[in-house]
Amino acid sequence: MTAKIIATTNNKGGSGKTSTDTNVAHELAKQGNKVLLIDSDQQANATEVLARGRKYYSQFGNTICDVYSNQRFDIRKAIVPAVIPKGDDSDEEIENLFLLPSDPSFERVLDNCLTRHHREKILHRAMQPIMDDYDYIIIDCAPGLNLSTSNAVYAADHILIPIDGGSFALTGLEVVLDFVNEVREGDFNNFSVFRNEYNASKKIMNEFLHDELVNNPRVMNHILKTRIRADESIAQAQVRYEPLSVYNRGSLALNDYRNLARELIDILKSKKDRE
Repeated sequence: MTAKIIATTNNKGGSGKTSTDTNVAHELAKQGNKVLLIDSDQQANATEVLARGRKYYSQFGNTICDVYSNQRFDIRKAIVPAVIPKGDDSDEEIENLFLLPSDPSFERVLDNCLTRHHREKILHRAMQPIMDDYDYIIIDCAPGLNLSTSNAVYAADHILIPIDGGSFALTGLEVVLDFVNEVREGDFNNFSVFRNEYNASKKIMNEFLHDELVNNPRVMNHILKTRIRADESIAQAQVRYEPLSVYNRGSLALNDYRNLARELIDILKSKKDRE
């Protein structure tokens, strides 16, 4: 077992990276895969969802900050089981799903790493001892092209780019692709774009985004079939610090996350078969 690494990134904030990562990770774990979600965002939103609201996780244990600030740090010391709240104010572990927490202090840690040699390889090197411990490693990136994002892109087998339904949804997409190619030192084609927060009633916006994507030569062959529909339950689940399938098993968006997980599995399997 050698982990397949998926990094979810977008230069635009609010595109749904964290909701995608937490729910896809949970769907993969429910299928029996051993999954690690790395919170590589100083906002620590994925940590908040999967660590029962412990956004300032450095108060409770090691975080990704230790990985970046100490070159000899053993990443395994920072990995914890993902949990959901129980009614008696205790935690219930989510089977097969693990978390490398972040913390708001991560931004200052990244600033201190800017002068280091091979700084884009910090996470890649730290992950080597755990590559045989997981089936999938999902990296939740910050909404910007900072050092943590370059580390995620460098380490990734596949990059996932969510496009939401807003009027500025495509802002920065070309910048992201250029950034990926720069980090990977060449044309990196192992990426996928998908529609997130899809609202079928917004016909004009949907037609515009569809046309822009399918007519973009860099993107047209990388568009996933799955669309994650807009569902208020997704945001409500995050407020409750739960994956969607725990908060609302009847949510129609759950089928979308399952389909997205299947598409990613097929893509990664097809890539492995070609190799």
